[in-house]
Amino acid sequence: MTTTLHERPTTRAEELELAGLLLSTLPRLGKMAMHAGEQNPISANRAGVMWQLRERAMRSGELAQRCAMTAPALTELVDSLGREGFTKRLEDPNDRRVVLVELTPKGRRELDRYREYMKERVARVLAKLSSEKRARLRAALADVLDAIEATAKENANVR
Repeated sequence: MTTTLHERPTTRAEELELAGLLLSTLPRLGKMAMHAGEQNPISANRAGVMWQLRERAMRSGELAQRCAMTAPALTELVDSLGREGFTKRLEDPNDRRVVLVELTPKGRRELDRYREYMKERVARVLAKLSSEKRARLRAALADVLDAIEATAKENANVR
């Protein structure tokens, strides 16, 4: 149970309800932003693959798993991204039999452009909230990010 000063403890059911609300809100927000009626810089699937590669190159199998795609579908998408210069394949320095997929500088710029595009569309939704509600949301999301980072540190210390 989580408590803060001057608040009653939350129940497990309340935490699960809030988690469900958050998990159902995020995809709907993204989907709505993608259908804003304007030309998207890249598709959501392409952006998702590129997003997974933003921190490091990875094997196609791992990338397919992270993106919830079949291996053939991922291969086709990575080939398409490669033709446009957004990704490239390279040899794994630890195992020459393994091929890694890496985001190129051009791909990184395109991903940044896509992120700005999405931020603009989401900002339009948030603009419909009062300034007080936006401030509460900002504080709550900052707290969620802090909790995520704390959990990540805890998990790293367990290994």
